[in-house]
Amino acid sequence: MVNIEHIKNYYLQLLTILEQEASLNPPIGAFLNYVLPYKSKFSTASTIDNEQELREFIRGANRFADEFSFSDHNNSQIRLLIKSLYDILNHNN
Repeated sequence: MVNIEHIKNYYLQLLTILEQEASLNPPIGAFLNYVLPYKSKFSTASTIDNEQELREFIRGANRFADEFSFSDHNNSQIRLLIKSLYDILNHNN
């Protein structure tokens, strides 16, 4: 069973860090624009009806993140949150 609260928390933390990062590092805005449309799917669901879609999204986000240089301050946290989301969503596979 997927832990919905962990998914919500990790996604919202990732979004917050990306918003802060984009304000200091404008090229990151493209990655933020990729992640932002999924806010309602990650943060408002009481159940994960679209688990497959979220799994595909986080796979894409994981690959897309490799195209960006995040600040030293945020890089490890961004990567850890993406990995955590990936691990949770792929736990049943």
